[in-house]
Amino acid sequence: MDKTSNRLIIALDVPTIEDVTRIVDTVGDAVDCYKVGMEAFYGLGHTVLAQLASRNKKVFVDLKLHDIPTTVSKTVKALCQFSPAFITLHAAGGVKMLKAAMEEADLWAARTQRPRPKLLAITVLTSLGERDWVEIGYQSPIRESVLRMAVMCKEAGMDGVVAAPQEAAAIRALCGSDFLIVTPGIRLHPERNGDQTRTATPAQALKAGAHYLVIGRPVLSADNPRDEVNHILSSMDEYMEKAKD
Repeated sequence: MDKTSNRLIIALDVPTIEDVTRIVDTVGDAVDCYKVGMEAFYGLGHTVLAQLASRNKKVFVDLKLHDIPTTVSKTVKALCQFSPAFITLHAAGGVKMLKAAMEEADLWAARTQRPRPKLLAITVLTSLGERDWVEIGYQSPIRESVLRMAVMCKEAGMDGVVAAPQEAAAIRALCGSDFLIVTPGIRLHPERNGDQTRTATPAQALKAGAHYLVIGRPVLSADNPRDEVNHILSSMDEYMEKAKD
């Protein structure tokens, strides 16, 4: 994971296959991995995964699975057939659900002799602020809740978590360097945060200890997505060079 381009994941939150191919073909070899979330997967189905596979792109399947353990484990098994690099589940599903998902992924890998997808747990959505968290019914602050979830996920065998940049450094300290941290809500211009509450610049996220950065709307809405990606990668490269000094 030396190249910064390997650490950037573009979120394909788009409604049509034409949008998918336009973005991927425009960005070209600048990015290796794309996130397929609910909009694209539910709207386009397996077609979007096939399109990415045909272009030799890694896939981050972001469906935030959250159900009883049996249902989630069977869903993980079904998704594994597409050889995604990552699959997300909600940490709120609990230890039994997380362990069932991991066991199914391990069984699939052993049976097929193919690499197992990395399983990542969603902690607290970056669109939620402290007031939102209290309204849902939680009493502890978001940061405390995220850290508790991260430790639980590590103990359950998850490969890592998806968390806001604001919690990344503390997660890294608690869970170690091998525990993956994926941070959404990345903005070159934090003032343009849309419906995201807990955002950060690429440099801030990397400094906090994030392994991978997920960015969507700034690239998807750009007049030239390739130029926007290059700006993001330049910002990441600049930070990495400074960090070496």
